Amino acid sequence: MNTEVKYCGPESWEKLLSETIGSSSRAPFSGTLRVHDQVLDLFDRGNQFFFLADYSARRMLYVSPNMTGILGYETSEFKFRLLFEMVHPEDSKAVFDIGKMIINRELTYITGGSHRHVVLYMAYRALRKNGRYTRISLTISRHIDPEGGIYEMGAIRDISHVRCGTEVTFSLLGGKPVKELPQSFNDEATISRREQEILFFISQGFTSKRIACELNLSQHTVNTHRRNMMRKTGAGSTVDLLIYAATNGLI
Repeated sequence: MNTEVKYCGPESWEKLLSETIGSSSRAPFSGTLRVHDQVLDLFDRGNQFFFLADYSARRMLYVSPNMTGILGYETSEFKFRLLFEMVHPEDSKAVFDIGKMIINRELTYITGGSHRHVVLYMAYRALRKNGRYTRISLTISRHIDPEGGIYEMGAIRDISHVRCGTEVTFSLLGGKPVKELPQSFNDEATISRREQEILFFISQGFTSKRIACELNLSQHTVNTHRRNMMRKTGAGSTVDLLIYAATNGLI
């Protein structure tokens, strides 16, 4: 099965999942999940939380408590659709194209026709409840309950402390080789890793001369990066640039 669903917002995910996993022989999950304290100790602390979901029925089965600390939402608010609605508008098409590519390539595994282990990792910007964006990583793996059937586990980590630019990135472990990344994000609006490093130092009050010294660059190069960031973001001043950076999870 190879769906040609085009991205046009969060509802595109509903159509994609309905036409692929939802139209397959995989039955909706019917079991009762029990999350033990040991699992919470491992996966629900620090900068991460996890959820259990049935992607075939587009239904959340369980959301761990630390989600409130990471993204600010109550666990009852973290419905399946929110997972897609909170993706940054500049990242949403890339995230969708990657998801569609992986589903099309790995549908046999996802629907239970294969038992080799596959894990998808993605990093992108997501909306907190307070209206600000932060960079997260999402890891998804499939699991089988002997009585209830198939469900997915997603682990979300806040990785805003890692200065790694704004590009949507992904990797697929154990699946078919991925030869190319969908080039669907806007390169013109993308803040590079070097630019994000400079943004961090600007937010600390460093001058261009001092930033150049810290990064072993020329002052001219630092100023060029600053001008490029102002152009990309449409900022009219350094204050506007820092507001944009804070709002979009860049610093």
